[in-house]
Amino acid sequence: MIGSIRKHSNWLWAIIVTAVIASFVIWSDARPGRSSFDFGGADFGKLYGRPITRDQVIKARTAAAVDDALRGGRGRGASADNERQIAELMVLQTKVKELGIQVSDEAVGRYLRDNFKDPATGTFNYDAFIQNLRQRTRIDEATFLEHIRQQVAIQHLVETVGAASRLVTPREVEADYRRDNERWVTKAALFSVSNHLAGITAKPDELSRFYTNRIAYYRIPERTVLVYVRFDATNHTAEAEAMIAKEAGFTNRLEEFYKQRGADSFRDENDKVLGKEAALRKIRDEALAQGALGLARQAAVRFNDELGAQTNVTPSSFALTASKLKVPLRSTTPFRAGERILGLETVQGLAQRVASLNVETPYTEPLDGDGFVVIPMLQTKLPPEVPSFETVRERVLQDYKMDRARAAAREAGEKFQAAATAGLGAGKRIADIAAASKVSLINVPEFSTSSQNVAGLDSRLNLYLVRNAAASARPNGVSRYTESSDGGFVLYLEKKEPVSDDAVKQALPAALTEARQQRRMSVFQSWFAAELQKSGALASSSKAGIPPAP
Repeated sequence: MIGSIRKHSNWLWAIIVTAVIASFVIWSDARPGRSSFDFGGADFGKLYGRPITRDQVIKARTAAAVDDALRGGRGRGASADNERQIAELMVLQTKVKELGIQVSDEAVGRYLRDNFKDPATGTFNYDAFIQNLRQRTRIDEATFLEHIRQQVAIQHLVETVGAASRLVTPREVEADYRRDNERWVTKAALFSVSNHLAGITAKPDELSRFYTNRIAYYRIPERTVLVYVRFDATNHTAEAEAMIAKEAGFTNRLEEFYKQRGADSFRDENDKVLGKEAALRKIRDEALAQGALGLARQAAVRFNDELGAQTNVTPSSFALTASKLKVPLRSTTPFRAGERILGLETVQGLAQRVASLNVETPYTEPLDGDGFVVIPMLQTKLPPEVPSFETVRERVLQDYKMDRARAAAREAGEKFQAAATAGLGAGKRIADIAAASKVSLINVPEFSTSSQNVAGLDSRLNLYLVRNAAASARPNGVSRYTESSDGGFVLYLEKKEPVSDDAVKQALPAALTEARQQRRMSVFQSWFAAELQKSGALASSSKAGIPPAP
């Protein structure tokens, strides 16, 4: 909680080493026998009907912590995701042990070379890697190697469970590859809403009827108004400067931190290495900013404590507290559930916190924003209302025109689709049919069913919709009219060009490997989902609470 902020001079250096530099990961030492929290007498639930031991929890928690640190994480608070990860790891480690999976030193070495090699040189310098790992994360060599051994063991487990993947035959993969990579040659007839807007007019009775038929669409749902106090870090910069000036040895600590990280860690916005003096200024500026934010948090805590001393906090007493502590009172514009709250956009999870406010719990604890701390208070909830026709007339008019223009585009598209189907069936060319219908055709860059993006695709076309339309058409045929954001289109499929035998022969080995990997992971995931439920680990983690990282 924010209320636990330290009040003595050492707080600033603590901020430097724990929060300022985003890439400086502090890893909690969770090795067996050295846990930083007390497990004494704890009940961690059951796994496959047997009590979960302290060592099982520590081993899984250590694996989760190391994995997080290696991925550049900044800490593992008590969260549902963290608890689930630890529960899953306990199940995996249990199954590895049950199946007697052993990992050789050679397998660990291969894993290290394959996954931690220098991308520039393709080589792996073990000693340099371990030294950097210690400096960056405080993970010792033994803990790291044990983690890697577990990763390799889990890979062996995946291979063992997913052995059925080897049943995928080259013939199956070849057929799938040919189908997924044949090139489709198409043209599109576009029918844009914007082409019909100018011709749309609205009679008063039509507009009124349009509003009445869609009155629920114009209904304004319940909205919330907050009052809040905001504590900006910039208001405390001078105070933070003064505290830095009083901090004995502060400059030496900056030097130590710079040496520990290494010059290459400090770069400018163009990714160029900063000179030593510039790097030290950067560290100091970031420490100053975080120090000022820490003071803003302290001010927010004082305000929060003042509210906590009151038996019944109301908007009026909230305002009086703000006046007493000389903090400006602000308010939000009315907002709907899930909408951005203007002025407080950078406060993480604010919408969810506000949704839970009520008369019994009308305000939250101090919450961090980008360079500020805020305490929001529920002022009022505005009931739902249906605006009168006159107040939303312009909006209704624009909606009416868009609706009629979209209908006109759809009618033109469906008319062309019918003419094209009949004409192609009679042996006519698509270009002649389009010309007779006064419809323009555009060339669509070739694509396949496996294409994820297509260079040069017209911005009015959505690749997903185009692929679906092509799949519904026959060669030398057209698709049905397909609605799009700009109106819609009819797709003409000229032909499907098969993949050459040489291309298939070249791609088949990699495609077979990928297909078997996918089948292996699919088999394993299905198996593991069943094992996770059978084990009871998830129920245990939510009931007993897997110990959070400190």
